[in-house]
Amino acid sequence: MKMMNKNKLFKQFKQIPDYRKHTHKIVYPLEEILFMTLCSLLQGRVDYDDIYYWMTANANGKFFKRLFGKRKVRVPSYSHLHHMLVNIDNNFMELIFREFFKKHSTYENLAVDGKWLNGSDISGQYINEPHKAILNILDKDKKVVIGHKLLEKDKRSEIPAMTTLLKEKEFYKKGQIFTFDALLTQIEILNLINKQDSYYIAKVKGNQKLLKEKVMLTSDCFHNPTYTYTSPLFGTENNKSVKRLVEVFQDISCNIVMHHSDFKNIQSIIKITKETTDLKTGVIKTKVEYLIANFKTNAKEFHDKILQHWSVETYHFHLDTLTMEDDHIAFIDPFSISILRSFTINLYQLFLNANKNTKLDGRDITMARIKKTALHDINFMLDLFEIK
Repeated sequence: MKMMNKNKLFKQFKQIPDYRKHTHKIVYPLEEILFMTLCSLLQGRVDYDDIYYWMTANANGKFFKRLFGKRKVRVPSYSHLHHMLVNIDNNFMELIFREFFKKHSTYENLAVDGKWLNGSDISGQYINEPHKAILNILDKDKKVVIGHKLLEKDKRSEIPAMTTLLKEKEFYKKGQIFTFDALLTQIEILNLINKQDSYYIAKVKGNQKLLKEKVMLTSDCFHNPTYTYTSPLFGTENNKSVKRLVEVFQDISCNIVMHHSDFKNIQSIIKITKETTDLKTGVIKTKVEYLIANFKTNAKEFHDKILQHWSVETYHFHLDTLTMEDDHIAFIDPFSISILRSFTINLYQLFLNANKNTKLDGRDITMARIKKTALHDINFMLDLFEIK
């Protein structure tokens, strides 16, 4: 069994500062608890109770004894385990996460979206704190998260978090393309991306009234769109069919398609008309949305990049269905366990990416089947760390 990435990650966990004062008396090293917690998540043990019982059953297996260099691995009590997991240095955890997955991304095609941590707003025996959220940065080509921003107050803090994120070295690269929802269509954010010679495709919604009105008026001034593309008709799981008409408006004589005193360098206006047909009733619903971009390309390319943005929602879906993130109370600090859950989904996804055209247990590979296989085969679970 190859051990390179497992050993490397365990050594990185050792670098996390321990919050406990009397480090010379520590019986349960933080790096051991973190590594076993991640392994338990990979095997489908998704809440604190399950993680604790998994550790008591598996801590003294051959692999952990060998990795930790011990004849006996000790497991803390349930309350001590929970206390350890909510007192980890989250910023250091994030650095380790980014380092581990950076080789799996080109950092070129990124989706950014926030996610509520639904267990973080309870008024329980521990504390009464405001709802927390996490900002996920997803590589849309690989479908793996490559970074997070931890939002301490509420989801509105996505805006300053995104501004801070753009100033970090991983996201300060020429040519990166960012997509995000209308909440992040802010003057400071779009202009900063533009200043850094990166690109954006930004949604414009009704609450941005003046901007949306100008976008609509500008597109109406064109006799015909510069480019058009109609997507193939496809069916959804709820007996509906969907098709999209994408119209792109650009000024062929210069780069600027619409002058705006605040938003700089708007080169493309994208109008998407989504037509949804209920296959049972025949009812057709039409929805129109507008986006702006600071670069030019054709309608098919814009369609594909915009549609790819929803891969971040698929990622959130996997967090909720495979790690049951929304079902578990987070108590005081949900961020460390959230990062470990991102480790879990990323490792499942990387295995899926590497084995798309093969079978797993004689069946087509899905994220759920990867989890199920890891649940019943600890060696398979450990090999997930070594995906190239």
